[in-house]
Amino acid sequence: MLKSFLKLLTAITVLIVIISCSTDTEYESLVAGEDFTGTDIRVLSIDTFSLKLSTMKFDSITTSTSGRLLVGQYQDDDMGVIHTSAYVQVSPSAYYLDNEAILDSVGLVLGYDTYYYNDTTQVATVNIHKLTNKMTSDDLYFYNTTETAYEATPLVTKTYLPTPNKDSLYVTLPYDFGEDLFNGIRDNIITDQESLYQQLKGLTIQPSTDDNGSVIGFSTDINTSYLRFYYTIPDELETDEYTYDMTINTYYNHIESDVTGLPLEAIVDQEYNLTSSESGNISYNQAGTGYVTRIEFPSIKDLYNLGAEGTILDATLFIEPNFASHSDIQPLSETLLLYTIDQNNDLASQISNSVDVVTATTTNVDSEFNQVAFTVPVIDFIDQKLNESPVTKDALILIPTDYNSTINKIIFNDSQRSNFKTKLVITYAVYE
Repeated sequence: MLKSFLKLLTAITVLIVIISCSTDTEYESLVAGEDFTGTDIRVLSIDTFSLKLSTMKFDSITTSTSGRLLVGQYQDDDMGVIHTSAYVQVSPSAYYLDNEAILDSVGLVLGYDTYYYNDTTQVATVNIHKLTNKMTSDDLYFYNTTETAYEATPLVTKTYLPTPNKDSLYVTLPYDFGEDLFNGIRDNIITDQESLYQQLKGLTIQPSTDDNGSVIGFSTDINTSYLRFYYTIPDELETDEYTYDMTINTYYNHIESDVTGLPLEAIVDQEYNLTSSESGNISYNQAGTGYVTRIEFPSIKDLYNLGAEGTILDATLFIEPNFASHSDIQPLSETLLLYTIDQNNDLASQISNSVDVVTATTTNVDSEFNQVAFTVPVIDFIDQKLNESPVTKDALILIPTDYNSTINKIIFNDSQRSNFKTKLVITYAVYE
Protein backbone atom coordinates (compact mmCIF):
# COMPACT_ATOMS: atom_id res chain seq x y z
CA MET A 1 0.00 0.00 0.00
CA LEU A 2 2.66 2.50 0.99
CA LYS A 3 4.89 4.17 -1.60
CA SER A 4 8.58 4.68 -1.06
CA PHE A 5 9.85 7.29 1.33
CA LEU A 6 11.52 9.13 -1.57
CA LYS A 7 8.22 9.64 -3.39
CA LEU A 8 6.59 10.84 -0.18
CA LEU A 9 9.37 13.35 0.42
CA THR A 10 8.99 14.68 -3.12
CA ALA A 11 5.25 15.03 -2.66
CA ILE A 12 5.56 16.87 0.64
CA THR A 13 7.93 19.47 -0.74
CA VAL A 14 5.23 20.76 -3.10
CA LEU A 15 2.52 21.06 -0.43
CA ILE A 16 1.51 24.64 0.28
CA VAL A 17 -1.65 24.07 2.29
CA ILE A 18 -2.67 21.16 4.53
CA ILE A 19 -6.35 20.40 4.22
CA SER A 20 -7.67 18.91 7.47
CA CYS A 21 -10.91 16.99 7.85
CA SER A 22 -12.36 13.92 9.54
CA THR A 23 -13.49 10.86 7.65
CA ASP A 24 -17.13 11.93 7.89
CA THR A 25 -16.65 15.35 6.21
CA GLU A 26 -15.67 16.39 2.70
CA TYR A 27 -12.05 16.98 1.88
CA GLU A 28 -10.37 18.82 -0.98
CA SER A 29 -7.46 17.95 -3.25
CA LEU A 30 -4.26 19.86 -3.63
CA VAL A 31 -2.91 19.45 -7.16
CA ALA A 32 0.87 19.44 -7.53
CA GLY A 33 2.44 20.88 -10.65
CA GLU A 34 2.25 18.53 -13.64
CA ASP A 35 5.82 19.29 -14.58
CA PHE A 36 6.91 18.11 -11.12
CA THR A 37 4.97 14.97 -10.35
CA GLY A 38 1.74 14.84 -12.22
CA THR A 39 0.11 13.59 -9.00
CA ASP A 40 -2.92 14.76 -7.02
CA ILE A 41 -1.98 15.00 -3.33
CA ARG A 42 -4.45 15.17 -0.49
CA VAL A 43 -3.48 15.51 3.17
CA LEU A 44 -6.16 14.32 5.57
CA SER A 45 -6.46 14.72 9.32
CA ILE A 46 -8.54 11.80 10.59
CA ASP A 47 -9.77 11.59 14.18
CA THR A 48 -12.62 9.08 14.05
CA PHE A 49 -10.70 5.89 14.88
CA SER A 50 -12.11 4.00 17.85
CA LEU A 51 -10.05 3.70 21.02
CA LYS A 52 -10.31 0.96 23.59
CA LEU A 53 -9.05 1.73 27.11
CA SER A 54 -8.84 -0.90 29.81
CA THR A 55 -7.03 -1.40 33.11
CA MET A 56 -4.71 -4.29 33.91
CA LYS A 57 -2.40 -4.95 36.84
CA PHE A 58 1.14 -6.29 36.84
CA ASP A 59 1.61 -9.25 39.17
CA SER A 60 4.68 -7.60 40.70
CA ILE A 61 7.01 -4.60 40.37
CA THR A 62 10.64 -4.41 41.48
CA THR A 63 10.98 -2.04 44.47
CA SER A 64 14.50 -2.88 45.69
CA THR A 65 16.32 -0.60 43.22
CA SER A 66 14.34 2.61 43.65
CA GLY A 67 16.63 4.39 46.14
CA ARG A 68 13.60 5.23 48.28
CA LEU A 69 11.71 3.83 51.26
CA LEU A 70 7.95 4.37 51.08
CA VAL A 71 6.01 4.42 54.34
CA GLY A 72 2.41 5.46 54.94
CA GLN A 73 -1.26 4.80 54.46
CA TYR A 74 -4.21 6.76 53.10
CA GLN A 75 -7.63 6.13 51.62
CA ASP A 76 -8.30 7.09 48.01
CA ASP A 77 -11.70 7.31 46.34
CA ASP A 78 -10.36 5.81 43.11
CA MET A 79 -7.69 3.35 44.28
CA GLY A 80 -8.91 2.21 47.71
CA VAL A 81 -6.72 2.01 50.83
CA ILE A 82 -3.04 2.37 49.90
CA HIS A 83 -0.61 0.83 52.42
CA THR A 84 3.16 1.01 51.97
CA SER A 85 5.85 -0.36 54.30
CA ALA A 86 9.64 -0.61 54.08
CA TYR A 87 11.93 -3.54 54.88
CA VAL A 88 15.67 -3.02 55.47
CA GLN A 89 18.82 -4.88 56.37
CA VAL A 90 21.69 -2.92 57.89
CA SER A 91 25.41 -3.42 58.48
CA PRO A 92 28.35 -1.30 59.71
CA SER A 93 31.41 -0.33 57.70
CA ALA A 94 33.63 -2.01 60.35
CA TYR A 95 32.97 -4.49 63.15
CA TYR A 96 35.03 -2.72 65.81
CA LEU A 97 34.37 -0.67 68.94
CA ASP A 98 36.73 0.42 71.70
CA ASN A 99 36.87 -2.11 74.58
CA GLU A 100 35.81 0.59 77.05
CA ALA A 101 32.92 1.97 75.01
CA ILE A 102 29.59 2.36 76.80
CA LEU A 103 26.32 2.79 74.92
CA ASP A 104 24.30 5.91 75.69
CA SER A 105 21.36 5.56 73.27
CA VAL A 106 20.34 4.23 69.89
CA GLY A 107 17.96 5.51 67.24
CA LEU A 108 16.86 5.08 63.64
CA VAL A 109 17.48 8.10 61.40
CA LEU A 110 15.25 8.25 58.31
CA GLY A 111 16.28 11.01 55.94
CA TYR A 112 13.44 12.62 53.99
CA ASP A 113 14.02 12.63 50.22
CA THR A 114 11.26 15.28 49.60
CA TYR A 115 8.76 12.83 48.04
CA TYR A 116 5.26 12.63 49.45
CA TYR A 117 1.79 11.83 48.19
CA ASN A 118 -1.56 12.89 49.62
CA ASP A 119 -2.21 14.83 52.84
CA THR A 120 0.87 15.56 54.99
CA THR A 121 -1.15 17.70 57.41
CA GLN A 122 -2.43 14.50 59.04
CA VAL A 123 -0.52 12.87 61.89
CA ALA A 124 1.24 9.67 60.79
CA THR A 125 2.57 6.63 62.64
CA VAL A 126 5.63 4.43 62.22
CA ASN A 127 5.93 1.07 63.95
CA ILE A 128 9.46 -0.38 63.96
CA HIS A 129 9.54 -4.20 64.11
CA LYS A 130 12.40 -6.70 64.11
CA LEU A 131 12.35 -9.21 61.26
CA THR A 132 12.14 -12.86 62.28
CA ASN A 133 13.49 -14.08 58.93
CA LYS A 134 16.25 -12.83 56.68
CA MET A 135 15.22 -11.04 53.52
CA THR A 136 15.69 -13.56 50.71
CA SER A 137 14.92 -13.61 47.01
CA ASP A 138 15.30 -16.11 44.19
CA ASP A 139 16.53 -13.56 41.65
CA LEU A 140 18.36 -10.88 43.68
CA TYR A 141 15.39 -8.51 43.46
CA PHE A 142 12.52 -7.76 45.81
CA TYR A 143 9.05 -6.70 44.72
CA ASN A 144 6.00 -4.75 45.82
CA THR A 145 4.41 -8.09 46.67
CA THR A 146 7.35 -9.38 48.76
CA GLU A 147 6.84 -9.79 52.50
CA THR A 148 9.25 -10.91 55.21
CA ALA A 149 8.01 -12.19 58.56
CA TYR A 150 8.46 -9.87 61.55
CA GLU A 151 7.68 -9.78 65.25
CA ALA A 152 4.08 -8.91 66.04
CA THR A 153 5.02 -6.47 68.81
CA PRO A 154 6.91 -3.41 67.59
CA LEU A 155 10.16 -2.31 69.18
CA VAL A 156 8.71 1.19 69.24
CA THR A 157 5.77 3.20 67.92
CA LYS A 158 6.16 6.85 67.02
CA THR A 159 3.56 9.35 65.85
CA TYR A 160 4.80 12.32 63.89
CA LEU A 161 3.71 15.09 61.55
CA PRO A 162 5.43 14.51 58.19
CA THR A 163 7.76 17.30 57.10
CA PRO A 164 9.23 16.01 53.83
CA ASN A 165 11.14 19.22 53.16
CA LYS A 166 13.09 18.88 56.42
CA ASP A 167 16.19 16.77 57.08
CA SER A 168 15.06 13.60 58.78
CA LEU A 169 12.78 11.72 61.12
CA TYR A 170 14.49 10.38 64.27
CA VAL A 171 13.01 7.37 66.07
CA THR A 172 14.52 6.49 69.47
CA LEU A 173 14.83 2.72 69.90
CA PRO A 174 14.84 0.74 73.18
CA TYR A 175 18.14 0.77 75.06
CA ASP A 176 18.27 -3.00 75.53
CA PHE A 177 17.82 -3.54 71.77
CA GLY A 178 20.84 -1.32 71.09
CA GLU A 179 22.90 -2.65 73.97
CA ASP A 180 22.75 -6.24 72.73
CA LEU A 181 24.07 -5.22 69.33
CA PHE A 182 26.58 -2.69 70.62
CA ASN A 183 28.12 -4.99 73.23
CA GLY A 184 28.19 -7.86 70.76
CA ILE A 185 30.38 -5.84 68.39
CA ARG A 186 32.52 -4.40 71.20
CA ASP A 187 33.14 -7.86 72.71
CA ASN A 188 33.90 -9.48 69.32
CA ILE A 189 30.80 -11.68 69.38
CA ILE A 190 29.46 -9.98 66.26
CA THR A 191 32.36 -9.92 63.79
CA ASP A 192 30.76 -10.09 60.34
CA GLN A 193 27.48 -9.78 58.50
CA GLU A 194 26.42 -13.35 59.18
CA SER A 195 26.93 -13.11 62.94
CA LEU A 196 25.13 -9.75 62.89
CA TYR A 197 22.14 -11.35 61.17
CA GLN A 198 21.99 -13.98 63.88
CA GLN A 199 21.04 -11.15 66.22
CA LEU A 200 19.39 -8.65 63.89
CA LYS A 201 17.96 -10.03 60.65
CA GLY A 202 16.55 -6.65 59.72
CA LEU A 203 13.84 -4.13 60.46
CA THR A 204 10.51 -3.21 58.94
CA ILE A 205 8.89 0.22 59.14
CA GLN A 206 5.12 -0.12 59.16
CA PRO A 207 2.43 2.58 59.18
CA SER A 208 -0.57 2.26 61.46
CA THR A 209 -3.59 0.50 59.97
CA ASP A 210 -5.61 3.46 61.32
CA ASP A 211 -3.60 6.11 59.44
CA ASN A 212 -5.29 8.11 56.69
CA GLY A 213 -2.81 10.74 55.63
CA SER A 214 0.08 10.31 53.22
CA VAL A 215 2.88 8.14 51.91
CA ILE A 216 6.32 9.57 52.67
CA GLY A 217 9.59 8.93 50.85
CA PHE A 218 12.76 8.33 52.85
CA SER A 219 16.22 8.05 51.32
CA THR A 220 18.27 4.84 51.33
CA ASP A 221 21.54 6.77 51.01
CA ILE A 222 24.12 5.79 53.65
CA ASN A 223 24.66 9.43 54.57
CA THR A 224 21.01 10.21 55.34
CA SER A 225 19.35 7.03 56.69
CA TYR A 226 21.02 4.77 59.26
CA LEU A 227 20.86 3.04 62.62
CA ARG A 228 22.96 5.22 64.95
CA PHE A 229 24.52 4.27 68.29
CA TYR A 230 25.68 7.06 70.61
CA TYR A 231 28.40 6.07 73.08
CA THR A 232 31.15 7.36 75.35
CA ILE A 233 34.51 6.10 76.58
CA PRO A 234 34.56 6.99 80.30
CA ASP A 235 38.33 6.62 80.92
CA GLU A 236 39.21 9.46 78.58
CA LEU A 237 40.23 12.78 80.13
CA GLU A 238 37.40 14.49 78.28
CA THR A 239 34.27 12.43 77.92
CA ASP A 240 33.22 13.03 74.34
CA GLU A 241 30.21 11.40 72.75
CA TYR A 242 30.87 9.21 69.72
CA THR A 243 28.63 7.65 67.11
CA TYR A 244 28.65 4.26 65.44
CA ASP A 245 26.42 3.69 62.41
CA MET A 246 24.85 0.79 60.60
CA THR A 247 23.66 1.73 57.12
CA ILE A 248 21.10 0.18 54.78
CA ASN A 249 22.55 -2.48 52.48
CA THR A 250 19.35 -4.16 51.25
CA TYR A 251 15.78 -2.90 51.17
CA TYR A 252 12.42 -3.11 49.45
CA ASN A 253 8.96 -1.59 49.69
CA HIS A 254 5.85 -3.70 50.16
CA ILE A 255 2.95 -1.87 48.48
CA GLU A 256 -0.64 -3.02 48.58
CA SER A 257 -4.10 -1.60 47.99
CA ASP A 258 -7.46 -2.71 49.29
CA VAL A 259 -9.93 -2.15 46.43
CA THR A 260 -12.91 -3.86 48.04
CA GLY A 261 -16.13 -2.48 46.57
CA LEU A 262 -14.38 -0.65 43.72
CA PRO A 263 -14.35 -1.56 40.00
CA LEU A 264 -10.69 -2.59 40.36
CA GLU A 265 -11.81 -5.51 42.52
CA ALA A 266 -12.71 -7.34 39.31
CA ILE A 267 -9.03 -7.61 38.26
CA VAL A 268 -8.03 -11.06 39.50
CA ASP A 269 -4.74 -11.60 37.63
CA GLN A 270 -2.35 -9.95 35.18
CA GLU A 271 -4.20 -11.20 32.10
CA TYR A 272 -7.54 -9.65 33.11
CA ASN A 273 -8.50 -6.42 31.34
CA LEU A 274 -11.11 -4.21 32.98
CA THR A 275 -12.61 -2.17 30.14
CA SER A 276 -13.37 1.50 30.71
CA SER A 277 -17.03 0.83 29.91
CA GLU A 278 -17.10 -1.44 32.99
CA SER A 279 -15.55 1.19 35.26
CA GLY A 280 -17.50 4.37 34.61
CA ASN A 281 -15.70 5.27 31.36
CA ILE A 282 -12.37 5.75 33.09
CA SER A 283 -9.18 3.71 33.29
CA TYR A 284 -6.50 3.62 35.95
CA ASN A 285 -2.74 4.05 36.28
CA GLN A 286 -0.95 3.87 39.61
CA ALA A 287 2.75 3.58 40.26
CA GLY A 288 3.82 1.13 42.93
CA THR A 289 0.65 -0.95 42.98
CA GLY A 290 1.01 -2.06 39.35
CA TYR A 291 -2.14 -0.70 37.71
CA VAL A 292 -1.77 0.55 34.12
CA THR A 293 -4.06 1.65 31.31
CA ARG A 294 -3.99 -0.59 28.24
CA ILE A 295 -4.59 1.31 24.96
CA GLU A 296 -5.77 -0.38 21.79
CA PHE A 297 -6.83 0.87 18.34
CA PRO A 298 -9.35 -1.73 17.09
CA SER A 299 -10.42 0.21 13.98
CA ILE A 300 -6.99 1.32 12.79
CA LYS A 301 -7.14 -0.80 9.64
CA ASP A 302 -10.17 1.21 8.50
CA LEU A 303 -7.49 3.45 7.03
CA TYR A 304 -7.40 0.98 4.13
CA ASN A 305 -11.03 1.87 3.33
CA LEU A 306 -10.00 5.24 1.93
CA GLY A 307 -9.43 3.39 -1.35
CA ALA A 308 -6.25 5.27 -2.27
CA GLU A 309 -2.58 4.78 -1.71
CA GLY A 310 -0.81 7.01 0.79
CA THR A 311 1.50 7.44 3.72
CA ILE A 312 1.04 8.35 7.37
CA LEU A 313 2.74 11.64 8.09
CA ASP A 314 1.89 11.75 11.78
CA ALA A 315 -0.10 9.86 14.40
CA THR A 316 -0.81 11.40 17.80
CA LEU A 317 -2.86 10.02 20.65
CA PHE A 318 -4.60 12.58 22.83
CA ILE A 319 -5.67 11.09 26.15
CA GLU A 320 -7.34 13.16 28.83
CA PRO A 321 -6.73 12.73 32.57
CA ASN A 322 -9.80 12.97 34.76
CA PHE A 323 -9.60 16.47 36.19
CA ALA A 324 -11.50 15.65 39.39
CA SER A 325 -9.05 12.90 40.33
CA HIS A 326 -5.99 15.14 40.74
CA SER A 327 -5.11 17.95 43.11
CA ASP A 328 -2.21 19.76 44.76
CA ILE A 329 -1.67 16.83 47.14
CA GLN A 330 -2.18 14.28 44.35
CA PRO A 331 -0.33 15.93 41.47
CA LEU A 332 -0.43 14.76 37.87
CA SER A 333 2.76 13.31 36.41
CA GLU A 334 3.81 15.52 33.51
CA THR A 335 5.86 12.98 31.53
CA LEU A 336 5.11 9.33 30.81
CA LEU A 337 7.09 6.64 28.99
CA LEU A 338 5.57 4.56 26.22
CA TYR A 339 5.78 0.74 26.24
CA THR A 340 4.15 -2.14 24.42
CA ILE A 341 2.62 -5.16 26.11
CA ASP A 342 1.59 -8.42 24.50
CA GLN A 343 -1.77 -10.21 24.55
CA ASN A 344 -0.95 -11.70 27.98
CA ASN A 345 -0.12 -8.26 29.36
CA ASP A 346 3.58 -9.09 29.64
CA LEU A 347 5.85 -6.13 29.10
CA ALA A 348 7.30 -6.32 25.57
CA SER A 349 9.45 -3.27 24.79
CA GLN A 350 9.90 0.42 25.29
CA ILE A 351 9.11 2.52 22.24
CA SER A 352 11.85 4.76 20.92
CA ASN A 353 12.57 6.67 17.74
CA SER A 354 15.79 7.65 15.98
CA VAL A 355 16.52 10.33 18.57
CA ASP A 356 15.39 9.09 21.98
CA VAL A 357 12.74 7.16 23.87
CA VAL A 358 9.19 8.25 23.10
CA THR A 359 7.43 10.17 25.88
CA ALA A 360 3.93 11.45 26.49
CA THR A 361 3.72 15.02 27.77
CA THR A 362 0.91 17.24 28.98
CA THR A 363 -0.47 20.00 26.81
CA ASN A 364 -3.07 22.65 27.64
CA VAL A 365 -6.15 22.05 25.51
CA ASP A 366 -8.48 24.55 27.18
CA SER A 367 -6.82 27.43 29.04
CA GLU A 368 -10.15 28.79 30.28
CA PHE A 369 -10.88 25.65 32.29
CA ASN A 370 -7.24 24.66 32.89
CA GLN A 371 -7.89 21.44 30.99
CA VAL A 372 -4.94 19.33 29.91
CA ALA A 373 -4.35 16.18 27.90
CA PHE A 374 -1.38 13.93 27.30
CA THR A 375 -0.10 13.99 23.73
CA VAL A 376 1.51 10.74 22.69
CA PRO A 377 3.42 10.33 19.39
CA VAL A 378 2.39 6.85 18.24
CA ILE A 379 3.32 6.85 14.54
CA ASP A 380 5.83 3.99 14.92
CA PHE A 381 3.29 1.80 16.70
CA ILE A 382 0.53 2.60 14.17
CA ASP A 383 2.85 1.81 11.27
CA GLN A 384 3.65 -1.50 12.91
CA LYS A 385 -0.03 -2.37 13.40
CA LEU A 386 -0.87 -1.53 9.79
CA ASN A 387 1.92 -3.66 8.38
CA GLU A 388 2.19 -6.57 10.80
CA SER A 389 1.53 -10.12 9.67
CA PRO A 390 0.17 -12.08 11.36
CA VAL A 391 -2.00 -9.68 13.36
CA THR A 392 -1.08 -9.50 17.06
CA LYS A 393 -3.04 -8.31 20.05
CA ASP A 394 -0.33 -6.16 21.59
CA ALA A 395 -1.20 -2.74 23.00
CA LEU A 396 0.31 0.43 24.42
CA ILE A 397 0.75 1.42 28.04
CA LEU A 398 1.94 4.67 29.60
CA ILE A 399 3.97 4.64 32.82
CA PRO A 400 5.96 7.33 34.66
CA THR A 401 9.74 7.08 34.96
CA ASP A 402 9.37 6.60 38.73
CA TYR A 403 6.87 3.76 38.43
CA ASN A 404 8.64 1.59 41.04
CA SER A 405 9.41 4.36 43.54
CA THR A 406 6.14 6.32 43.92
CA ILE A 407 2.43 5.64 44.29
CA ASN A 408 1.17 8.47 42.06
CA LYS A 409 -2.05 7.77 40.19
CA ILE A 410 -3.48 8.92 36.86
CA ILE A 411 -7.14 8.42 36.01
CA PHE A 412 -7.89 8.64 32.28
CA ASN A 413 -11.21 9.53 30.65
CA ASP A 414 -12.14 7.42 27.66
CA SER A 415 -13.61 8.99 24.49
CA GLN A 416 -17.16 8.63 25.85
CA ARG A 417 -16.44 10.62 29.01
CA SER A 418 -13.89 13.12 27.76
CA ASN A 419 -15.06 16.69 27.07
CA PHE A 420 -11.97 17.17 24.96
CA LYS A 421 -12.53 13.74 23.35
CA THR A 422 -9.73 11.31 24.03
CA LYS A 423 -8.81 10.38 20.47
CA LEU A 424 -6.25 9.27 17.91
CA VAL A 425 -5.45 11.80 15.19
CA ILE A 426 -3.71 10.59 12.04
CA THR A 427 -2.34 12.91 9.37
CA TYR A 428 -2.41 10.97 6.12
CA ALA A 429 -1.04 11.90 2.70
CA VAL A 430 -2.97 10.38 -0.22
CA TYR A 431 -1.57 10.50 -3.74
CA GLU A 432 -2.87 8.94 -6.94
